[in-house]
Amino acid sequence: MSMLAPFKQLVHQRCGLHLEGLAEARLARAITLINDLTGIYDPETLLARLKQDSTLFDRFVSQLTVNETYFFREPEVLHWLTDTYLPRQLAKKQAPLRLLSAGCSSGEEPYSIAMALLERYGERAKQLFQINGGDVDHQVLNKAQAGIYSGMAFRALSTAFKARYFSPIGRSFQLVDTLRQWVTFRHFNLLAPSKHELEGPFDVILFRNVSIYFDETTRRAIQQHLKQLLAPGGIVLCGVTETMGNDLGVLSLVEDQGIFYFQAQSSATTQPTNTHRLAPTSAEPVVGPESAPYVPFTPQNNNVEHSPAPHAEPPLSCEHETAARGTFYDELRHAHELLNQNHFSNAAHLLTPLLAEQPWCLDALLLAGLVARWQQQPQQAFDYFKRALYVAPDCWPAHFYQAELLRQGELPDNPAQRQRGYAAVVRLLEASPQANGGLKEITPPIPPGDACFLAKRYLNKQTAIQGVG
Repeated sequence: MSMLAPFKQLVHQRCGLHLEGLAEARLARAITLINDLTGIYDPETLLARLKQDSTLFDRFVSQLTVNETYFFREPEVLHWLTDTYLPRQLAKKQAPLRLLSAGCSSGEEPYSIAMALLERYGERAKQLFQINGGDVDHQVLNKAQAGIYSGMAFRALSTAFKARYFSPIGRSFQLVDTLRQWVTFRHFNLLAPSKHELEGPFDVILFRNVSIYFDETTRRAIQQHLKQLLAPGGIVLCGVTETMGNDLGVLSLVEDQGIFYFQAQSSATTQPTNTHRLAPTSAEPVVGPESAPYVPFTPQNNNVEHSPAPHAEPPLSCEHETAARGTFYDELRHAHELLNQNHFSNAAHLLTPLLAEQPWCLDALLLAGLVARWQQQPQQAFDYFKRALYVAPDCWPAHFYQAELLRQGELPDNPAQRQRGYAAVVRLLEASPQANGGLKEITPPIPPGDACFLAKRYLNKQTAIQGVG
């Protein structure tokens, strides 16, 4: 048995942390630090001491997690929360609504929410919302309560917000008292939470960028605990890249305006009509009406009225459809061929049941996005590309085409988001020039070399020029 094994077992039993692979080096460093701190170098003696001394164990655990976070991480989710979801809930429920940042680290997440709510509601926000942060690490909680930050914590925070909500203190900056007094921090073990100690139940639990530390069995147990902490109709938000790994059947996955969250199944059916659970029981249309005419996409006609295509698509007859039915991937490849032949309605017809069968198939999501774009439905295309990035954050074609939708004026431009999309393409393809973006059955719709070249060209270009489709 490895010398590390009993320490792994102790940490997993108490905190659920999964310390395998690369995390073993971090565990070894933590043991060395505790060796030097206590003067105990015998593993069995040190293990016994850690079991008995809760303060020492807390110090030990604080060395095992990577507390790398920053203000306004994944801003689209925070904007949806403050501008769409919480106003909707306020119209239904009596204030205050309660929010919990589970695994809050040094406090950047709950403080970001506080800033966003204060911007929207002014001082009234403090009566409308209670914001709590919890973490197993006492040291980072102390930092959160002090509210002193520097360097990379501000990488995504606007200069206006930094000037408004922080004051210089030496070489760092301290958060204003009004926010530090509003947000409450408590010690919180995800494996043994208490809604009473945390002032729950909660209308929103943010469990973002935390589950990377846990194996699937532990994630399922944590979700069971979080489910008990939810108020009726409450939701759990995971990190963008963690959503699929947390779809374990404990809570239902729901989409609203391109944002994904989890909710107890009994309440997931009560959402507004513009939300839907992602476990379809019937085929969901991929694109709009079959009668929508196709207009070839060029900068000259992307804003003109629709006109009939010069060559109509051949209808997909029932006999043809029956003959075409094969395996899932046979049909996926057939849809790809139809897309390449500009038979967009027929491609959509095939993709509809495929996405109903496998709603998180990366290849199908990317194809659906391209079909929607060419059928002049840019918002639907954008949403499909966004879902593709939930499945595979390294899918550079999805990053590229999201940015193209913004750059070419098919959607209202968001320069910061557009730049992030192109920058992701460059970063991914410079690291692996022949990467296929995680696609299994289809080839990228644009060669990776061309995509990288164009993304670099567009990164700092402000005027719209012809793109690719």
